[in-house]
Amino acid sequence: MLITLTKEECISAIKTWKEVKSDYSKIESIINPQLVFSFNREQIDWLSKLNKYKNFHTYIGVHRDELILILVPLDQSGTELKLSEYSTSSLIPLAIDLKLVEIEETTKIKTTVLSQDLKISSYTEEFKLPTENRPAVGEKTALQEIESWSNECHDWFYCECFDFLGKRIFNTFTVPFEDLGKPEEGIDQVICIFAFKISVLYKRQIPTLIFIALDDKQLGAQIIRSTDDNSYDWSQPCPPFCKEGNFDFLE
Repeated sequence: MLITLTKEECISAIKTWKEVKSDYSKIESIINPQLVFSFNREQIDWLSKLNKYKNFHTYIGVHRDELILILVPLDQSGTELKLSEYSTSSLIPLAIDLKLVEIEETTKIKTTVLSQDLKISSYTEEFKLPTENRPAVGEKTALQEIESWSNECHDWFYCECFDFLGKRIFNTFTVPFEDLGKPEEGIDQVICIFAFKISVLYKRQIPTLIFIALDDKQLGAQIIRSTDDNSYDWSQPCPPFCKEGNFDFLE
């Protein structure tokens, strides 16, 4: 089932979030750090069909006193598509425990030197760990970032509301397209979870989104990562990362 809101409803929800995010008591009432967003197969296919860019946008909104995440596809130039309705998800509890499995393949290299007189002069064995040519995040790190949000998000919101009047709290996220748009075959559901990442640039905790693909048949889960070497490997919030992209709904 494709869960959507009209463009007008999305604009209203985004406006409401911008109005309430400076009020800690309201944030506390609508954000439970143990809840997650969930997207079904139809919603994933909807985004895959429409999005033509390396990233897509997600907006935070408040609709009927619930926090929602709004998916906004981009065209080939990175401009948000103007649609009559957009796919959304509300915060919900996890239905099951997530069993995350990370497989690392090692390579065993055997080297034998055969001398000119056809005798084995040396033999060595070497184990090589997997290498990455992109800034990937391991399951352990991602889970620690998720746990950090669960334990500390209300303290973070309290500080942001009272010290900065909510101005530094996110309105939208720029997400690598492969984090949701191209899950593995057979995946019927994608869970989106808030997390905290330490920013070297800003020297503070920065909220992010982590997407986890669920395999209902195998009852397993796997964190979805971008495989594009030229893209960021994490969902960047605006603020503070508002430089790239046109966020039309914020105007």
